[in-house]
Amino acid sequence: MRRRPPWLHWVSISLGLVMLFGVLSFHAHATALPEPVDPPPATHVAFSGVLTLAYHGGPNPKWTPRLLELLKQRDVKATFFLVGTNVTRHPELVRRILADGHAVGIDGFRQEGDWRDPLDLAYAQAALAEAAGVRTRLVGAPKEIDSGDRRLQDLGAIVGGIRGHEAGMVRLHDDGSIAIDITRELLDVVAVGAPQPATLPADAPQRITGAVTAWSQRNGDLVLVVLGTAIGIAALLGLLRTLMQLGLAHTDRRLRREAADETTITPAVSVIVPAFNEAVNIVATVRSIAANEHLADVEVVVVDDGSTDGTADLVEQLGLPGVHVVRQANRGKPGALNAGIERARHDVLVLLDGDTIFEPDTIAQLVQPLKDPGVGAVSGNAKVGNRQGLLGRWQHLEYCAGSNLDRQILHALRCIPTVPGAVGAFRREALRDVGGVSSDTLAEDTDLTISVTRAGWRVAYQPSARAWTEAPVTVRGLYRQRYRWSYGTFQAMWKHRGALLERGQAGRMGRFGLIYLLAFHLLLPLLAPVMDLYVVYGAFVADAPAAVIVWAVFLLLQTASAGYALRLDGEPLRPLWAYPLQQVVYRQLMYLVVIQSLVTALHGTQLRWQSVQRTGISAKLLA
Repeated sequence: MRRRPPWLHWVSISLGLVMLFGVLSFHAHATALPEPVDPPPATHVAFSGVLTLAYHGGPNPKWTPRLLELLKQRDVKATFFLVGTNVTRHPELVRRILADGHAVGIDGFRQEGDWRDPLDLAYAQAALAEAAGVRTRLVGAPKEIDSGDRRLQDLGAIVGGIRGHEAGMVRLHDDGSIAIDITRELLDVVAVGAPQPATLPADAPQRITGAVTAWSQRNGDLVLVVLGTAIGIAALLGLLRTLMQLGLAHTDRRLRREAADETTITPAVSVIVPAFNEAVNIVATVRSIAANEHLADVEVVVVDDGSTDGTADLVEQLGLPGVHVVRQANRGKPGALNAGIERARHDVLVLLDGDTIFEPDTIAQLVQPLKDPGVGAVSGNAKVGNRQGLLGRWQHLEYCAGSNLDRQILHALRCIPTVPGAVGAFRREALRDVGGVSSDTLAEDTDLTISVTRAGWRVAYQPSARAWTEAPVTVRGLYRQRYRWSYGTFQAMWKHRGALLERGQAGRMGRFGLIYLLAFHLLLPLLAPVMDLYVVYGAFVADAPAAVIVWAVFLLLQTASAGYALRLDGEPLRPLWAYPLQQVVYRQLMYLVVIQSLVTALHGTQLRWQSVQRTGISAKLLA
């Protein structure tokens, strides 16, 4: 596939957000009710020795055409001082005014008098440039003869007052029949001169600005409707996920209790550890496996996938019985796993990453669901070992309130799409049915799990089989890891889209598992930023405090759900204090991960494997 520079993704995201917020801000400014502006005082000033007519506040779709027709019949030219928002609404009238030989000026952007604000003046000039390709030198309200059409209703008194002046610009308003009646009467009794030309060709920046602002004004309501719909969908998805978490997670626990079987199985197990430059963790990982309490034979196969930091040497130096090292040139994680599967002697295979620490009973707990002959794979409970510090706490909360709670939900629905690389067990027969671990996607664990399910096997979740993994300790490392996960998940979803039309266990994965991923791992992260953006828009631009209230209620529900997840996972509630801050900061990072992953896919970029730098801190903390 074609490569594009990574910065192009950020440019796409940034431009989209800036343009969206700009459209919303401009629309709010254009549609807000402006503060009333007092008209300038009536002042008599000589103007070319004759009277000329000036119409303010237009163009008006009802009255401007009638006024233009009257002026055309009398062969009289006038000056139209236009309002920018009206220009954008009725550009054809502006073009007609100019085509009839009249002069145009700017009277404001939203109303008469807005020309005093430089920003509004620029908006009005841009609107004129977009509508007619010109800019004007007539800005603001000149000193004029006030006709009194806003104060007086006596037509004779108005015309008489104007006749009292020999020269000057007569101020009228292009918003009603009174202006037409005054014009008709005035043209019968006085001579009216022609204004001086006032327009110049608009330059390219003004035309571009005009096109953007005009589109924003004309389509702002539609954008708000789309945003409102997106926010509604995001809120419903968030509420639905919370209800599913609260309901199905509880159901899953109840079903486990009802189906509790006191018998245990003790199959021989082969533990496969793919390792690439895992020197800081591999010793602790292998020792934790060797210290297991499983009653049957446990062999450990460490596949050194071309490491350059002495990973294989460290394992061999341990001299532990039942631990074997396979060295190979770098083939990637799927290749390392397949090499380990081929080397393993037993039919129950436990796969784990080179930074994972097992508890003594993890293997014994992990294999218990395999007593059901229909279960082909088991997901363990991956937990963050290095949860100190704010970033560590956030990832700990994400694992508990996100991944692990999701697995309980999906276990109840019998459609778990991912056995995590940190801790999972597979029947050799199930792996044989799917041809081993595929390298088609960057999320080989999700790809493999869905493949196993489509082959007719069930996947179980065993929360008591705990494994401790090292989470990234830097924002950059976290972003790289989650970017790979997200992009790989999208790849796996697309690869297995055919499951939507299949029957049996495969169809259940398609219609429940894939739709769950689509709704809550793609659609919700894409729509949720819209809610955050709208909160900022409502709080600082559109004066809509209700948006903040809705967001606060949404956050409260999520915090309650996270607390419930911690309780289900047997974790203390102390880290919950960091959850609201996580939703303000950390969540935005995860949104960017999903958005950039989608942009990467749409750009057609081939994303290579991105390894995470290890520190060994988790192994030290758990030692």
